Amino acid sequence: MDRVKTSDWLVGIGNLVLLISVFLEWFKVKGLGGVAGFSMNIGISGWDATKLSILIFIFSLAAIAVVVLRILEVDLSDIPIPMSLVVMGLAGISLLIIILRIFIHQSGMGVSYGIFVSLVAGAVVLAGGVMMQREEY
Repeated sequence: MDRVKTSDWLVGIGNLVLLISVFLEWFKVKGLGGVAGFSMNIGISGWDATKLSILIFIFSLAAIAVVVLRILEVDLSDIPIPMSLVVMGLAGISLLIIILRIFIHQSGMGVSYGIFVSLVAGAVVLAGGVMMQREEY
């Protein structure tokens, strides 16, 4: 485990949390036809709320693959783009999707805890990518 760097931990764990958070409740719909004066709340996961969450899921898997390749010390020198840039790009696009979904969603829906878990996890992955870049140079 000596070859696992802090950046690898941040990117790996952050992406695992991001993978899981896609299936958490991102939005909730309040006050749908209650019975006997009670209102109902319905939670909607990120997976069900937007098709773009599939991209977040795929990007997280790709970034985890980068970490696994780094840990296994696979020679990636033939690839013209540094792996840190790949991780930061994937995390940046995921964060952009998440931030847009926080501010742009259907009326009658409120944001829920899952989207904020995704936001924090995406920020952790981006920070890990920045650390990874500093280690490469």
